[in-house]
Amino acid sequence: MENTGPCGDFEKIMVDLESENQIANVAGTNHASTLIAEGKIPEPQLLCRLISGLASNLEKPVHEFAIKRKIYKTLVAIRKAINRNHMNMDSSARLRCLQDHASMVRMWTTQGQLVAVKMVCDIFRLSPANINNTRCVTTFASLMLSPYTTVVHACEDALLSLPPIPGFAFTIARAYCHILIAMPPQSSPQICSVFAMLGRLNQIRMTTVEVDHPRFDDVAVDVLGCLANCKLVVQKKVLNLVVGLLTLKNVYDVLGILNSELVMAASANIHIEYQQMLEKAIRECHSAYPESIPKFTLDPKYAVFTDCICYIKDIMNNNPLLQSQLLKGLLRMLCHVKSPLVCAAAIWTISVFSKSLAETKDAIATLSCLFKDLLDRRKIEKQILGSEMEDEYILPTEYCGVTVQGAQGERQQPWLMEMEELLFVRIGLARQVDGSYDIASSSKSSASSGYPHKVSLELSDNLAFLVHSGDALLADFVENRLSKLVMKAESYNEI
Repeated sequence: MENTGPCGDFEKIMVDLESENQIANVAGTNHASTLIAEGKIPEPQLLCRLISGLASNLEKPVHEFAIKRKIYKTLVAIRKAINRNHMNMDSSARLRCLQDHASMVRMWTTQGQLVAVKMVCDIFRLSPANINNTRCVTTFASLMLSPYTTVVHACEDALLSLPPIPGFAFTIARAYCHILIAMPPQSSPQICSVFAMLGRLNQIRMTTVEVDHPRFDDVAVDVLGCLANCKLVVQKKVLNLVVGLLTLKNVYDVLGILNSELVMAASANIHIEYQQMLEKAIRECHSAYPESIPKFTLDPKYAVFTDCICYIKDIMNNNPLLQSQLLKGLLRMLCHVKSPLVCAAAIWTISVFSKSLAETKDAIATLSCLFKDLLDRRKIEKQILGSEMEDEYILPTEYCGVTVQGAQGERQQPWLMEMEELLFVRIGLARQVDGSYDIASSSKSSASSGYPHKVSLELSDNLAFLVHSGDALLADFVENRLSKLVMKAESYNEI
């Protein structure tokens, strides 16, 4: 067994190592290296302090490479001495040793790292409170990224054996997220490390029960911070992982971030492939949790409009970049609408997706002009019939129609053909191979040129017949949506 070095020598070494003086640091390093080489090591309590002092000097940028190399060799020699002598260090002392040079753990040999994995697991089992110790968790996270396959497998086995410790996998996941967000990698080696960390996060998601942790929902939002990395390969892996981390509690926040990121990417003219990746992730969020899309609330008397509204609502929600163009297209092509169902769906969409003061004012002006006769007629009817007759409607045959057979043999709703004609023929919407939508370039140029703020029902074709039919239910619905638009415009003016 190595000799125990005189406390006085090691105390002096510690004073030098903990000094702010670079020369003293070097002297302390040389002195420690000499004593350790002679087989002298301090008592366990002082040994932890020595390891901490050496590790802190290893991380100082002012030291030359030769000094750092000597520090590293000294630490390796200390570890070998500990293993050879089976030093009786209690769990708290061993924990401090790991904590104080956590950044070096991956530089150890395979056997040394395996010992560290076992040590960390033992410490957590004996004292689960250590899960709140950031540096100890970082040590384990570092070991999970070891270049040695045997160490990685040992970490995987340990991870599966530790779920009884509340929050362990969650804390490891958060540690990875913080590392990724703090240092967005750019070089190839760093990207490899990011891939490894994202892979470990995915493994945690798939192999632990930590999804029940009350804050595990935050992990998906944290991972999205890694989109700051400009590498498409990283961004793609991040988005794939986030979709796997979705829960009912976090999907709304995730959608908000993805939509904001998509708008920013489009406005900054960022690579089109990245925009497509974001759109795909948004669609997958909606597909995984369709109930996460804010539901529209309609008065029960308007229930007949629900299916038609849902059809166009899904398209608008899943294609946020097209919302503005679709909004302009609906206002421009509203004059071609034939049935009250499609008309109501278009009006609902216009009222909900007018997101700016200018869009809201245009919507109010257009709808007020086109439906003035219908609204005036309904107002007179209410005056004649009285308020008790307001909610009694005789629905025209257009609400029922005839269900037709589709091209694939399925039965279609009577309004579907007209809605598809409005969107795909008149507005120019086109479905892409990946399931997303786009608008033909010719239609985009028409939309960008704007639409008249003052329109006339006399210039419309199908809509004129619908307005003159005096549909009471449609009239009340138009009045309802116009009131919503007016309230929206007033709220914009107050800002």
